[in-house]
This record gives sequence, structure tokens and C-alpha cells, in this order.
Amino acid sequence: MRKNEVKGALAFVLLLILAVLFVLGFLLLAVVLIAAGLLIFLGFYIYIRLKLWWAKRHPPKELERPEDYF
Repeated sequence: MRKNEVKGALAFVLLLILAVLFVLGFLLLAVVLIAAGLLIFLGFYIYIRLKLWWAKRHPPKELERPEDYF
């Protein structure tokens, strides 16, 4: 092989490695963002369910007499 061919092959391999790392980086970012979104959605869902459960188990107090307001 000539010196130019070795340089070309080395440049091609380095470019290929950079391209793979670039694609894998985007895939990793996508996975992290999806996981964060799922965790936020799950936390919000649990918060709403607990809030509804609490309101069902502890209804507001009925105020009937003037003493109930103080």
C-alpha cells in the first residue's frame, strides 16, 4: 500500500468511528429524555391519584354553627 492509501484508510476509519459515536450519542440522549419524561409523568400521575384518594378519605368539614367558623 502506498502512503496516501494508508492515510485515506485511516481517515475513513476515524470518520466512521466519529459517525458511530455521533449516532450513539443521539440515541443515548433520546433514551435519557424518554426516561425523564416517563418519570415526570409517573410522578404527576401518582401525585394526582394520592390527592384524589386523600380528598375522598378526608371530606371537607361541614360548617353548621357559628363556633365552627372560629
